[in-house]
Amino acid sequence: MVYLAPCFSGECGFCANCCANNCEKDNISKVEDLRRAGDLSKFLGKNRVDKITMDYNKDLKRWCSERGFRNPNNTGSSKETILVKNGEVVFNLVKDKHKLVCEDSLCKIMYVNCSERLHSTFYPSLPIYTNGKLNFCGPCFTRTPTPPDIND
Repeated sequence: MVYLAPCFSGECGFCANCCANNCEKDNISKVEDLRRAGDLSKFLGKNRVDKITMDYNKDLKRWCSERGFRNPNNTGSSKETILVKNGEVVFNLVKDKHKLVCEDSLCKIMYVNCSERLHSTFYPSLPIYTNGKLNFCGPCFTRTPTPPDIND
């Protein structure tokens, strides 16, 4: 994470000192990531965010139905462990309700644009893979990269 030089007022909200004053040191990057997702969603606009959300919901429904995933306690045939980088990094499927958010930028945009009710009901039931540092939802973790459609 790169911060600006310390400010003189102590109120800019961009430098390391201001961010440390406003955030817990362990959560600085998480809070900053969500702020950036909120800023990005403003550039995209409501219609684009709605389309991204609809497309994601279709992908999530397909991902869950293919694997029989219903919730973290009923994972169906979802892989419990995924190895990446020649087996050096292990991601495990979270098997309890959680407060984790996917690291994917589009997932963060959807998260910051939904209600607190969805934060407490929908998101804790999503299929999330974690290695303790990074969290990815099932559809993002297992999708094949595709080039963006410039006509959208």
